[in-house]
Amino acid sequence: MKALGTQTKIALKNILFATDFEARADRALPFAATLATRYGAKLFAAHVIPQEAYAFAHPDSAERTLREAQDHAGCKLEQMISPLQRQGLPCQALLGDGGAAEAIIGFAHTYAADLIVVGTSSRSGLGKLALGSVAEEIIREAPCPVLTVGPRVVSEASEAFRSILCATDFSTASSRVVDFAVFLAHEFRAHLTLTHVVSGMLRESPRLAIEVPEQGLRALIPPEPKLDHEPQVVVEIGPVAEGILSVATDMAADLIVMGAREVGAFAQTASHFGSTAHEIISLATCPVLTVGETHEPQND
Repeated sequence: MKALGTQTKIALKNILFATDFEARADRALPFAATLATRYGAKLFAAHVIPQEAYAFAHPDSAERTLREAQDHAGCKLEQMISPLQRQGLPCQALLGDGGAAEAIIGFAHTYAADLIVVGTSSRSGLGKLALGSVAEEIIREAPCPVLTVGPRVVSEASEAFRSILCATDFSTASSRVVDFAVFLAHEFRAHLTLTHVVSGMLRESPRLAIEVPEQGLRALIPPEPKLDHEPQVVVEIGPVAEGILSVATDMAADLIVMGAREVGAFAQTASHFGSTAHEIISLATCPVLTVGETHEPQND
C-alpha cells in the first residue's frame, strides 16, 4: 500500500447533512457541524419531501400542497442552520422531493460532498435500518464516505475522537478503510485499533485462525503518518457484527470505521458487511463511518 505523507489529512471541503426532521435523527447535526468547523468545510443541510406528502392530493391542489410542504421544510432547515451561520459556519439549505436516497445521492454529486452525515432511528424515513432502506441506500451508493449516527449513540459531538476502531474484512477496499482510519487517528491524536472477525467454520486451530489475520492487520498499517499511539490489532472469532461491537465496547470507541460493499454484495445476507452493516449501525454506541470500494481520501 502506498505510504502516506506525514502532513496528509483528509480534505473535507463540503459536508452534506441529511435530515428527515426526526428529533433522534437530527442528533447527527452536531457531528456534521463539529467536523465542518474543524476542517473549514461548507455544510449543506438537506431534506427530501417524500412523494406521499403530495402524491395523493387532488390534481388541482397537488402543486399547492408541494409548495406548502417546501415552504414548511425550508423554514425548518433555516431554523437548524441559522445558529451555525451566526457562529460563522458557511451553510446552505437544500430541498428535494421524491425518492429520498436518490435525491441525497444527487445532492452529494452536485455539491461535491466529501462526507455525508446522516442520523438514524428505529422508525421509518431516513432512520429505517432494514436492508434496502433509505439510510442503507445512501451508505452503499454514496460517492463519498458516510458518517451514520445510530439510535444508540451516546458520545457527544463536542468530544474529539479519542479511540477509533477500524474493522476490516480484508476485501479490496481494506486499504482505503484503513487509510481513513489512520488519517483520523493522526488528526485527532487518537488511539487506533484494527480488528477482524473470523466467522464460520474454522479450518485450522483457533490459534492459527487468530495469528494469520493479526499479521494481515499489521501489514495494512502504513508507515506514515506516525501516530501518537502504537496501533493495536484485535482478532475475534464468531459472528461479525457481535465481534465488532464487542471490541468497540471494550475499547470505549468514539468511532467505528468500516467498509461498505457495492450494491450487489451489500444486499446479500451471506456478505459479511452487507448483512451486518445495519446491525452495527443500529446497535453501536458511537458513530459509524462507512467507506466504499471507490472512495479515495482527498488530500489537502
